[in-house]
Amino acid sequence: MINLNKLAEKIKGETSVALFLHIRPDGDAIGSALALKGALTKLGIKVDAYCDDTIPERFWYLKGATEIKNGEIEGEYSALIAVDSAEINRLGKYAVLFNEFKNTYLIDHHETNRGYSKNDYVLGLSANCVNIFALINELNVEIDSDIANALATGILTDTGNLKHKGVESSTIHTLATLVEKGADLNLINYKMFTAQSPARAKLFGLTMQKIRYFKDGKIAIATVSQVNISLSGAKQDETEGFIDFVMGITGVEVGACLLELENNKYKISLRGKSTNVAEIAEVFGGGGHILASGCQIKGEHEEVIDKLVYACKQHIKE
Repeated sequence: MINLNKLAEKIKGETSVALFLHIRPDGDAIGSALALKGALTKLGIKVDAYCDDTIPERFWYLKGATEIKNGEIEGEYSALIAVDSAEINRLGKYAVLFNEFKNTYLIDHHETNRGYSKNDYVLGLSANCVNIFALINELNVEIDSDIANALATGILTDTGNLKHKGVESSTIHTLATLVEKGADLNLINYKMFTAQSPARAKLFGLTMQKIRYFKDGKIAIATVSQVNISLSGAKQDETEGFIDFVMGITGVEVGACLLELENNKYKISLRGKSTNVAEIAEVFGGGGHILASGCQIKGEHEEVIDKLVYACKQHIKE
């Protein structure tokens, strides 16, 4: 692992950089990329950002969000930087290029990340945007309101608006500084936690009325099916936050939200109150944080449920 000072020193020497977000990007990935892009641009470095998925509309209020590319790599770069991606395969179609490139960096905060770049910086904080904030300060770049909004968006979304267990004092101090720099917390809270389309509201209702419980209510599972997505008219990327509702149910120790990506393929979001759900995710090739992780499981719906429930039961402490 590289330290922060060395990381900043090396990045300052780059002339052109391609930033990479993970597939199905969330606020922390988008905020990390946009903030770092803004900072490096101020240093005179040419920067482009890429994601093997489209950026959800609800993030378009952030400057540069609509400029994130998802096509072929354009031009030559002196370095490639992956942000907020726990595994190289989460870079999607860009994973092979990243793996083979001579000069790569990784800036991440997932405890399960073992590193996959030439210069790994992985510090397990509550949001990767806290790491990016520290890096920008180390680069001696002034944080403007656009960068502040990007970083604050990442912090608030990845901490569940500061509700998640394990939020560090450094996160609170970082957020306070970002407000001083112009972050609009009222706008961010509305965009991330309040605003929703009628279609999302309908999908939420269709999904939550069929939550299933196991192990005397300690395990709760909600499934966002393709059928209900079609019935509601919502988009797959409008399901962010569904898992938080599941975890608010009294007695639930481990919650899961299954998103049917296609027939017999599910994206699983896992949350735990005290159970290490990263270990559960790793059973299926996934990972993340101790209390917030994810994975993918292929198979018939009931088969996936059975596998997931069995794995959860093995890790919940009596």
